[in-house]
Amino acid sequence: MNKLQMSRQIFFLLLALIAQFSLSAQQSDSLRIDLPTALEIALSENPTVKVADMEVTKKQYAKMSAYGALLPQLDIIGQYQRAIKRQTVYFDEGFGFGGNIDPTQYTPDELKIMEVLGKMMGGGGDSESSNEGIQMGRFNVWSTGLNVNLPIVMPSLWKNIQMSEVDIRLAIEKARASRIDLMNQVKKSYFSLLLAQDSYLVLKKTYETDSINLENIRNRFNQGVVAEYDVITADVRLKSLIPNILQSQNMMKIAELQLKMLMGIDGDVPLKVMGSLDDYEASMFDAIIPADTSLTNNSDIKQFDLQAEQAKNAFEMQKLQFSPTLVTNFNWTYTSQNNNFKFNTYRWDPYSMLGVTLQIPIFNGGQRYHNLKQSEIQLFQLREQRKDVERGLKLSIKNNYDLINKSIEQVVATQSSVAQARKGHEITLKRYETGMGTIVDVNAAALAVLNAELQYRNAIYDYLSAKSDLEKVLGYDIAPVE
Repeated sequence: MNKLQMSRQIFFLLLALIAQFSLSAQQSDSLRIDLPTALEIALSENPTVKVADMEVTKKQYAKMSAYGALLPQLDIIGQYQRAIKRQTVYFDEGFGFGGNIDPTQYTPDELKIMEVLGKMMGGGGDSESSNEGIQMGRFNVWSTGLNVNLPIVMPSLWKNIQMSEVDIRLAIEKARASRIDLMNQVKKSYFSLLLAQDSYLVLKKTYETDSINLENIRNRFNQGVVAEYDVITADVRLKSLIPNILQSQNMMKIAELQLKMLMGIDGDVPLKVMGSLDDYEASMFDAIIPADTSLTNNSDIKQFDLQAEQAKNAFEMQKLQFSPTLVTNFNWTYTSQNNNFKFNTYRWDPYSMLGVTLQIPIFNGGQRYHNLKQSEIQLFQLREQRKDVERGLKLSIKNNYDLINKSIEQVVATQSSVAQARKGHEITLKRYETGMGTIVDVNAAALAVLNAELQYRNAIYDYLSAKSDLEKVLGYDIAPVE
């Protein structure tokens, strides 16, 4: 008997220390939140949402890059070449140097070049002179200038712009999906924390009630009214609640850490969650359950449709690979050739060119054809995958509706059973006090009250969880919060 009393006192001391620690933590600067506040913080601080938003910005830059491919491309070039061995040029006999030349057939520059070459060749153009050859150019070649390229007809670039626009819409939809998924996780984590807190309070209240009953039974035993078996039974039942209380405390810590992680706040920040599951029971019967099951706003379906549009654009782009392209280019270059590095004596000669390039694809080993067939198969795959996803989503909607209706029925049933269990417990206690009942009846009645309380709160949690999942499937950006 003394050992039982000592162990009971030790446990009460532990509970007092835990309560003191909890009270001191609450008195500190705790972050007090309700569900709307938790959702607001999570949507602004969660890293997943931030990454999704940055992905949208990245796709917008990709679109501007695609538009930039249609604009002129300007490049300033600079080049230096050093000749290790200069090129040698040979002129065949009869080339015309030194012979009869019709001046009207050549430009002045050409006549000048022919005159210089004629002198270098000895003026006669004989076999001996022609076999000697001439080394052309100088050792140092410097060049600088401007290159301009402009696509005139480039169908693949036009289609690439359309694909970039679809990429942006897909990134926006993925960011929306991240928000919907995050809201679902935050709500379910918030409800889990409320369930853990309510379960802890129910167990704690049961422990306090059973402690009073144990004290009364012990007093009656000391007076010789009841047997020692009653004291032992009541004490055993009291101690059997301790593991459940400790487990509920551990579940509270886990649920709180998970909620902090989803909200994007540090795990060391004190958190105080307002309200309880009982607050939702008062309004859950007035809540309007969404009746639209068309999946119009479902993010998965929207993403599949955008991916199909992407695949269609890719298929059309592969077909455009068979189309001709037309590109214009302009080049302006200054060149200087020297044998030394006396830059101030260099002579720079300009050179410019304007051209148009027409490219007509003929054959490249069948690559374009095979790429086209791959894009066609991808379109078929996406259509089949969309059908499978749509079936799964409709099944999920039906299951969530069934869970919601089942949870509502459970709430009504358990609400009634809680009242009946409490009344039965009171009757059993009075029967025990008058000697008409046994301690077994009292323990059974107390257990019935505990189970009814826990089942009642679990039913509310199941309803809220199923409703949150339904709103996620239907694609609600901001679901109503009761």
